[in-house]
Amino acid sequence: MKEEIFDPEKYDMTTCPSCNARGFIQNPNRQCCPKCWGLGFIVKETDNDISTGSISKISLEFVGG
Repeated sequence: MKEEIFDPEKYDMTTCPSCNARGFIQNPNRQCCPKCWGLGFIVKETDNDISTGSISKISLEFVGG
């Protein structure tokens, strides 16, 4: 069975600047990153698009939808 590796570039994503792709922050206790929701990656921002539909598309592809 071939192991699939998440490719953030495929989904036009970049590492989260808040947690440096760790998915958590220390504030003062370890907690889920509020910017990326623990994923460690965020959708790249553009000047004219807030990319609201991208998270739904990614979620559907992970569950096979």
